[in-house]
Amino acid sequence: MLTRVTRDSRSIIAEPSKCAGCITCMLRCSFRIDSKFNLSRSRIRVERQSGRSDEFTVSFTADCDACLICARYCPYGALTATKNESGVTED
Repeated sequence: MLTRVTRDSRSIIAEPSKCAGCITCMLRCSFRIDSKFNLSRSRIRVERQSGRSDEFTVSFTADCDACLICARYCPYGALTATKNESGVTED
């Protein structure tokens, strides 16, 4: 199930089927916010599905401002960032 967060002209789409649970997105997010790695401060959440060792859910907190940093650093392509005003997709 795809999850999307949109703020102003930016959107992030999460595709959990591609997620490997590496939490790079959570680490990058928390570092952007606090200048230190603190998973509890991350505005993106990656959680292992109950009873499934290889499936994850990806969600965004209400505080997510769609800064796109999580998508920029996702090594598995599970997060896609777009800038709506120009339709440009970022890597």
